Amino acid sequence: MGTTKLTRKEIAADPIHDALITAIDTFRTRSKIITLTAIGVVLVSVVVYLGMGYLDTRDSLAQQEFAKGMDFYHAAVNESAKDDPYALGPNPTFRSEEAKYRAAMEHFNIVASRFGSSNKMGVMARYYTGLCQKNLGQKNEAIASLTAVGNNTSDRTIGFLAKKVLATFYVENGDPQKGVEILQAMIKDPQCGLPKEDLQIDLSRAYMAQGNRAEALKVLQQAQEGGGAGMLQSQIFQELTRLQNPSGNAP
Repeated sequence: MGTTKLTRKEIAADPIHDALITAIDTFRTRSKIITLTAIGVVLVSVVVYLGMGYLDTRDSLAQQEFAKGMDFYHAAVNESAKDDPYALGPNPTFRSEEAKYRAAMEHFNIVASRFGSSNKMGVMARYYTGLCQKNLGQKNEAIASLTAVGNNTSDRTIGFLAKKVLATFYVENGDPQKGVEILQAMIKDPQCGLPKEDLQIDLSRAYMAQGNRAEALKVLQQAQEGGGAGMLQSQIFQELTRLQNPSGNAP
């Protein structure tokens, strides 16, 4: 059987040949794209893997810093304590309250600066920084820290705790009106998960700091009527008894 040899002109006019050439060119082009895409996916996967490893390491280090801060925050105080807080035993001991809060705050600040307010651990660290500042008498710094935590959206529970502490702090520092405003807003907020009776006790004390005994009694009576049994009801009863006594003291 003979073989027919096509001329270049005939080959060029062949639609099947054109289709084959187009298919080959397309395959080559797509092969390059597929290869580059595959390489890109691998690189992204490696970066994500390394990034997650970095975040895990960073989280681990932050947890250690936070744990050390909590140990110091709740540490014992003993005038005979050494420079090394662990010199007297496995639990940290400091010479003074000031020393332990300053040491704790150093660790909380590390975590807070590392994570900011976009991370729950960062929010927790900022909250405890505010408590340390409050206990150290750093009024403006404590207000700034607790206000920032109160406005965070990463952890609403810690945010409401910060607002509660802030309200009490205002009352204790001669500005009960701000305390009243914060507590009233929290009691009305349906998203606030803190015990309402506890907030009402604080609100009653804020009213008393204003010299408004009538409102203080009213709030406690509402708390007594609206609450159930429990430790808070016992505390409400004691507060009511104290306020209803003309001397202002429980009998």
